[in-house]
Amino acid sequence: MILGSRSFVGRAILLATFAAALSSLLSCREVSAQTTNVRIAFNGFGGVAPLYLGQDAGIFKKQNLTLEMIFIPGGSLSLQALIGKSLDLLMTGGPPVVNAVLQGAKIKIIGGVINLLPYTFVAVGGIRSAEQLKGKKIGISRFGSNTDYVVRLALNQFALPASDVQILQVGGSQARLAAMKSAAIAATVLSPEEAVVAQKMGYGVLLDFVEKGIEFPHVNFVARDDYLDGQPQTVRAFLRAYVESVRYYKSHRSEAVGKIVALSKLPDRQMGEVVYDGSLRATPDDGKPTLKGMETVLDAAAKENPKARGLTVQQLVDLRYFQ
Repeated sequence: MILGSRSFVGRAILLATFAAALSSLLSCREVSAQTTNVRIAFNGFGGVAPLYLGQDAGIFKKQNLTLEMIFIPGGSLSLQALIGKSLDLLMTGGPPVVNAVLQGAKIKIIGGVINLLPYTFVAVGGIRSAEQLKGKKIGISRFGSNTDYVVRLALNQFALPASDVQILQVGGSQARLAAMKSAAIAATVLSPEEAVVAQKMGYGVLLDFVEKGIEFPHVNFVARDDYLDGQPQTVRAFLRAYVESVRYYKSHRSEAVGKIVALSKLPDRQMGEVVYDGSLRATPDDGKPTLKGMETVLDAAAKENPKARGLTVQQLVDLRYFQ
């Protein structure tokens, strides 16, 4: 009996030890899952508010994700970071993605953040017509960027050849506004809230793309092919959380406007309201990109680069991760 008791006690201790070890292992896995980190960069503050709100509201945490948000001005610079594996995901425009793929990058657009063209073409006070732009300097962020594409689109709307103006790489919107103030450039394209600032500075609006409601892949989620192949569950979880965050963003106006003002460092809440109202239509509820807008970008790219004629939207966009 004594031997039997000792044997029973020994087995009990062994089972208890095993159970504790198993519990610890499961706990570690749970902690590990809860801290899955997604490094995601963005070029500007348009479209990022839903992500920050979703993070604050615990929506991404429900999917066992933590977002590490990184600001990198310029689509081409951030694409280099993505391709170099310093990032997991990138928020950027359709034109930079097309340019990168034409240069051999293995990347895909997996989601749409802003699917309408949110730009206004502004010029210094002395310019009131497109004809007066001839010979003038027009500022963009970088060649191959969204702003480069939109300036050329605006010139096309004006029936003005790009050869009739000088297109200069200036930098972000603040740098372009400063360049206008110093007379280094005569015109540029700005987001709606930045256009409000420009108008207060005395600059005039020659073209408002927001009013036209043109479908355009202004901001998308982009990932490398190897990341999509290696982390499909993470990508699916991210997109589930993002779509829920968009619903939260659209149903919590006051909170969303406050987040926009804080992130973009806007001088007043009224400008935040302008941005929010414009975003409601431009931000798709289902998180999917605009295929029509991508077709438009490809058509424009083909006019500049014959290699783009061989590209299709299906080669650039992968919607499997919404399943």
